[in-house]
Amino acid sequence: MKLLGRLIVRLVAVAIAVSLATFSLLSAAPGDPAAAKAGFAATPERVEEIRSELGLNDPFHVRYADWVTGVVQGDFGTSVLNEQPASKLIGDAMPHTVELMILAQVIALAVSIPAGIYSAQRPNGWFDRLTGAMSFGMLATPAFVLGIYLAFIFAVRLEWLPAVATDLPGPFDDPVENLRQLILPALTLAAGMIAIYVRLLRTDLIETLQQDFVLMAQSRGYSRRRVLWRHAFRPSAFSLLTAAGLATAGLLGGALIAETLFAVPGMGRLAVTAIFTEDYDVVMGVVLLLSLAFVIANFIVDALYAVLDPRVRHGNR
Repeated sequence: MKLLGRLIVRLVAVAIAVSLATFSLLSAAPGDPAAAKAGFAATPERVEEIRSELGLNDPFHVRYADWVTGVVQGDFGTSVLNEQPASKLIGDAMPHTVELMILAQVIALAVSIPAGIYSAQRPNGWFDRLTGAMSFGMLATPAFVLGIYLAFIFAVRLEWLPAVATDLPGPFDDPVENLRQLILPALTLAAGMIAIYVRLLRTDLIETLQQDFVLMAQSRGYSRRRVLWRHAFRPSAFSLLTAAGLATAGLLGGALIAETLFAVPGMGRLAVTAIFTEDYDVVMGVVLLLSLAFVIANFIVDALYAVLDPRVRHGNR
């Protein structure tokens, strides 16, 4: 409980720092939301009137306090582009981004865990060398290049999958079509994570399989599968767990690329559109929520450490 309390305090402190940094950076960004809302033909007087209505002439601390108060109440402001609440635009886009990130992580873990285990059991074998070469190749390929190749092969040449996800149905409305439209952007995001996960798990498992407690379990006649999963995999999963938590940042950044490339109506595409139209309320809301998602993911990783390793719990009493 003491460890959990410290983690929660740290989470709140980081959330406040993130909100302040987000508001400060976007407040200093070039452009004028009032001018964007007024339009090109607006007079300077009209622009100034809109600035007063939006509170842009207020001191920084007043604007920040008003924004935080609204955010806590679920009010992220109003989009200057279409006069809709920013919270509604973000709420409509968020499920698609969350689903895309979850699908990418599931693909990455489903591929990397068996591949890492098989490589660790037969180090320097043909499969180990193949996964090593493929991992370096995937790490060296930028996400947008990989996405273009995937779209060209599977959407243009083979015509198996759609190249865009503009008519994306809900996962419960039409799960098959939903998966068809999200599989290419999810693979684009998952490729880099697969490369990292496989090499980390392979390296840690090779070291763990040489430990005395594993050799003792083998000497007792336990099956190979039991030794691997019950004795070796769990202590070897820390690096994988850390990488999975930190990969959230990569997923958030990669979502901007994948959603724009495949026209997924998620938060990444929404943020790109809002940036180009100087729709700062939407931008601040998206950046804040994505930053908090990263912080929360790391909070979950820290909490899982205590579950996987009792030494973490006992060392923080």
